[in-house]
Amino acid sequence: MSRVEFPSTPINHKANGAHPEQNGSHPEYVQPSLDWLCAEQEPLVELGNCIVTSPVGFRKRVKGNHWQCSIRVEPDLMHPDQEGEYEAYAHNTHADQAQKEHLRPGDRATLRGHFRQETTTLASGETTATNYFYVTEVEVVSRSPRKSVTAFEQHSRG
Repeated sequence: MSRVEFPSTPINHKANGAHPEQNGSHPEYVQPSLDWLCAEQEPLVELGNCIVTSPVGFRKRVKGNHWQCSIRVEPDLMHPDQEGEYEAYAHNTHADQAQKEHLRPGDRATLRGHFRQETTTLASGETTATNYFYVTEVEVVSRSPRKSVTAFEQHSRG
């Protein structure tokens, strides 16, 4: 059985030589791209016991804000198989949300997002793996002690 082919022009359509979509008579019509259907979405991952190991960097940019820091993940009861060093980063609205938490080195947090690993071959022939974690949500578990750095308090203590 063969496949039935339908004409691209509607029935009883008066052909004027150009399609309305092509001559600009319908500028509001835009064919949506279906590329997202083919792209496989990375699964959402939760890193449970993250310790911030570097100062957080936050940059405001025209193309969107950028947030980044280094974290160390240690196993806990809810996530016993998670361990390692990661470079956490976020862009645009996720960066703004992460910055609102004001993380500092020593803080513990639960991070949710997407994991990616890159392997690099060095000139010596050795390979090194870098773990990246794109943060979509931050939940602070505990804060490191905050020390006051005002000149008055430093002078009164010393």
